[in-house]
Amino acid sequence: MKNQIVSEYVKYCLKEGHAPANVYQLCEHLNMEENEFYHHFGSLEKVEESVLVMRWMSVADKFAQDDQFAAYGLTEKMLTLHFAFIESLRDIRSYLLWKFKDWKNPMDQVKGLMALREAFQSTVKPLLDMASNQGEIPDRKVVSKLNVEALGMNLAFVMHFWLKDDSADFERTDACIEKSVQLTMDFVGRNAVDKLFDFGKFLIQGFQR
Repeated sequence: MKNQIVSEYVKYCLKEGHAPANVYQLCEHLNMEENEFYHHFGSLEKVEESVLVMRWMSVADKFAQDDQFAAYGLTEKMLTLHFAFIESLRDIRSYLLWKFKDWKNPMDQVKGLMALREAFQSTVKPLLDMASNQGEIPDRKVVSKLNVEALGMNLAFVMHFWLKDDSADFERTDACIEKSVQLTMDFVGRNAVDKLFDFGKFLIQGFQR
């Protein structure tokens, strides 16, 4: 029923050109008693948030059960999640273009994206922790939160780019995902800062002998 409510909310917005003014209007559209609505959502705002969150969690849950995905390296996992999420949004692209028509800067804190950001972080943090424990990425506790934030910002950037993309089959978005995820992973992975730190340790150990 939650999926149906979210789906009909999207249809209502597209058909009417505006969101329902209150829960009663959406329930009338759904031919549902208002009391039934509150078994699933506490407000219209929660329905709006769920449009993106439910799609992200569907993608995340699918790959959480995939043994092949589990064997991927961190960069390949991030690429897979980005590609799958954008693919999952195609059938509500018209709604998203309407909803985010005033989204100018991809880094803006846009209403409707904060819940997605939290869901994304809940998925990605364990993947980063696992990669760190396995030595795939440096164990940098001071900046581990920044890594999660960087990947979250990249997802927002990709989504914003996709909404502006008018290339056939969104080929430019595919290229954007490849390049932006790789760039972000260069930041998350072992980079010049780590090499400088390792060199510093080498020098200190050398002087202590």
